[in-house]
Amino acid sequence: MTVAVAYSDTPRGEAALRAAAEEAVLRGTELSVLNIIAGVDEVETNDPAVEASVAATLADVDGLTWTLYTAPEEFDTAEALLDLAEEVGATLLAIGSRHRTRVGKLLLGSTVQRVLLESSIPVLVVKTT
Repeated sequence: MTVAVAYSDTPRGEAALRAAAEEAVLRGTELSVLNIIAGVDEVETNDPAVEASVAATLADVDGLTWTLYTAPEEFDTAEALLDLAEEVGATLLAIGSRHRTRVGKLLLGSTVQRVLLESSIPVLVVKTT
C-alpha cells in the first residue's frame, strides 16, 4: 500500500508533498510521487532535477521510502493521479489546492474537484497559506 501525491515545484505542490510524506510515515507505507512533464509526448526517465528537488524537500522526513513517477503533459493531471493511485494500490491521494474564483473554476475546471469526485479512495486536499 502507498500514499500517492501530485507534485509540482510550486508552494502548493511542495505542501502536498510534505503532507503526503507525513501521512505515509504515520500509516507505515511508501510514498508515490507523480510529476507531470510539460512539452513532451512520452517520458522515458525521471528528470534528475525533479528527483533532487523531491529528495531535498523530503530530506528531514525520517523513515520514508518514496518513488517518483513521471507522466507527460498530454495526460490530464487528475486522470494521471487517479491512474497512478490505481496502479500502485494507493490507500490515500494527496493534492495541493489554491484559491480560485467560481468563474475561474467554471472556465478552467478544477483538478482537485475532479480528483475528489472520481477517486474511489480518500483524498487529502492541502491548501497553502
